[in-house]
Amino acid sequence: MQSIPCNTCSNSEFTPLFTKASPKGEIFQIVECKKCKLVQVNPQPSLEEVSKYYEDSYFTQRTDRGYDNYYSEDTKKEIARVFNLNLKDLGFFDWERMLGPERSALDVGCAAGYFLDYLKSRNWKTKGLDIASGPVRFAKETLGLDVEQKDFLTWDLDGKEKFDLITLWASIEHLHHPKETLQKILKHLKPGGRMILSTCRYGVLAKYLGPKWRYLNVPEHLYYYSLPGIISLGNELGYIPLGHISYGSGLTAKKGSGILYKTSKKVADWAVKKFDQGDMMAVCFGVAR
Repeated sequence: MQSIPCNTCSNSEFTPLFTKASPKGEIFQIVECKKCKLVQVNPQPSLEEVSKYYEDSYFTQRTDRGYDNYYSEDTKKEIARVFNLNLKDLGFFDWERMLGPERSALDVGCAAGYFLDYLKSRNWKTKGLDIASGPVRFAKETLGLDVEQKDFLTWDLDGKEKFDLITLWASIEHLHHPKETLQKILKHLKPGGRMILSTCRYGVLAKYLGPKWRYLNVPEHLYYYSLPGIISLGNELGYIPLGHISYGSGLTAKKGSGILYKTSKKVADWAVKKFDQGDMMAVCFGVAR
């Protein structure tokens, strides 16, 4: 565990918010930067310490922080449904139609490659990077995708590989160096290219629920961005904000739930999206031509 400066603004003064225990019983402190207000785990565990939380059981055993068999066809279909909704809301398909036939995409933190598979079905040339061995193996062997088990920050340091689209789907909150990752992405985007990221949003719901917030998964999630915070960071680095959406009321789908719960979830999900208060967000950034 190491105390580190804020990744966004390099400030070293923080306001303690609360502590949270991991599934292994380790206690982590959640703090807020006094300068830029980025909420984060600090002191922060090393990459080696965090990696033990990403054993393959994270992807195959249902917990509040993992998946109910991430490799199942049902999970793949549900993730593709969310991709489709997010992309539609962000105006992706109109932009896609303006691209030529040689369009290319890189997914950073691609896991099992479901977004790459989705784009491949739409005639994109795709590549993915992830550090987790199980999902990478699945992406390569089962889906036949071009995926490498590699840390993006150590990959193609010269920036020779260029893409029309680079994505970070629910990845930035896991990274030890998110700002540096966003900086490096700029080297790999073609002129006029786009970067789309999704992440849990530190907003009204997170502040209200505190330690009980569903995305406060320590130490897998190290950073918790607000919507103004991630847009401000993008502006600082030279991105052009093109649009965003927020969604998710905190009411998760439950097998066998009654009509009252399903109705409540439907209404709550509609309301937070309508009034832009969801605890998930997807943001689209562009770069100059």
